[in-house]
Amino acid sequence: MSGDTESFVEPATRTKYDLLRSKHVIVPLSLQRKLHVCGLIALLAALVGPIVATLPVPVREMYFAGDPTTTRLGAVAAVLIGTVALAAAVVGFTAVALYLDRHPDPPESRVWTLIAAEDAASAFGFVTGTLGVVSGDALLASGHWGTGAVQRLIGFGIQPYLVYEAFPATPRTVAVVGLVVGLGALASSVYVGSP
Repeated sequence: MSGDTESFVEPATRTKYDLLRSKHVIVPLSLQRKLHVCGLIALLAALVGPIVATLPVPVREMYFAGDPTTTRLGAVAAVLIGTVALAAAVVGFTAVALYLDRHPDPPESRVWTLIAAEDAASAFGFVTGTLGVVSGDALLASGHWGTGAVQRLIGFGIQPYLVYEAFPATPRTVAVVGLVVGLGALASSVYVGSP
């Protein structure tokens, strides 16, 4: 796939897209690498289910009325939003890669559209996606350090196990969504990287 940012390639052998992309793209990774990273971050979202399912009994008794894996939680909603952002990024990166497979040397007007699409997907994938998944996972995992750790977070005004009924995000559902998005992104990265 032409899109890797290699500094030792002769400029004469690179397309106009490659040259402009190397100067103007926000995250200077290849499309394949970006898809791979999105897949790994989405697989972190899939850990929500196991994280909540393995919470210690004292934490479960203190903060949950029923099964933690089927409880709608605010932190899980953050992970779901991050996972949806990652899915949008995967679609964007894949669309750019498919276009470049069909049109390896697009006209300059199309090059700027492709760079803008890649940058928008990067912003969703690496900013919104990573923030939602990592912060949500970290909050949910805080119970593994015991009720004292959760109480300290609550003392700072952060409630890791806040029930949020308005948003249909349970740990079990988000784990499945994260797994699907992660495996889809990794499969797409293999396809983009294939000759």
